[in-house]
Amino acid sequence: MLKRKLQQQSAAMDEIKPKATTLPGAINSELFAQPFWMRFYEIECMLNEQLATLERPTSIKCTYNPVEYAASLHCAYLRRYLNGQKRVIFIGMNPGPNGMGQTGVPFGNVRTVRDIMQLTGAVLQPPVVHHKRPIVGLNCKIEEPSGVRLWELFQHLADGSLDTFSQQCFVYNFCPLAFFDEAGHNITPSELKGEFKRQIRDMCLDALDKLLNLVQPQIVVAVGDYVHTALKKSSFCGSVSVIRLAHPSPRSLNNTNWAEKATLFLQQHNLIKFMRNQA
Repeated sequence: MLKRKLQQQSAAMDEIKPKATTLPGAINSELFAQPFWMRFYEIECMLNEQLATLERPTSIKCTYNPVEYAASLHCAYLRRYLNGQKRVIFIGMNPGPNGMGQTGVPFGNVRTVRDIMQLTGAVLQPPVVHHKRPIVGLNCKIEEPSGVRLWELFQHLADGSLDTFSQQCFVYNFCPLAFFDEAGHNITPSELKGEFKRQIRDMCLDALDKLLNLVQPQIVVAVGDYVHTALKKSSFCGSVSVIRLAHPSPRSLNNTNWAEKATLFLQQHNLIKFMRNQA
């Protein structure tokens, strides 16, 4: 398992490592050469190391971390859409099996990642794969409904351009892990039990506070109840605006016409100007 993880990290870093250049008369420092998104990614890697120390309950058969096995695609997303601080950050819960679980991109259904974002990169395998939850990366034929709903709406509201959207906004997930039981059912962080649930929340929240201190958003949009509740314990979020957007998942109750309801919510909170880079 350790060997596999080292191979994944090595392969990813070979692709994403920035090329340092020496300017005449200047002190060459890796610190100054380090891109903004890589500082973000380093905090993610520290969280991954912490999460790997947890002993999962017997009710959880497999745990997937696409930030590790899909690091190449994940970093391609960061490199393109996180070039500096953002005014608004949307925070989802955790990877969906056919979205971020395949692509390493938050809410990242394959069609959006491959055809609209035009991201490419290797997707490896988790240490243990459930036979009902295969990882095929950008070859996945099953769409993630939440990702389709969220990214299509954000692209539409940003006048058809996710590059425009990303000038002031960023989409992220609270927890990088996906959990599956013996039967292959997707277990969300909100459905975890006991001490393990608390440990996941606290580790992810601590890392998120570090990430938010780096990104410095003025508005934090919690996508769904779980994240909104978790953020009440955030040290960063006590000083900024935190609002709750209904989760786009069809599994959520009373979630018909999500796009219309979400548009109204974004209008009411005056967020569309940020999505259109007009603020």
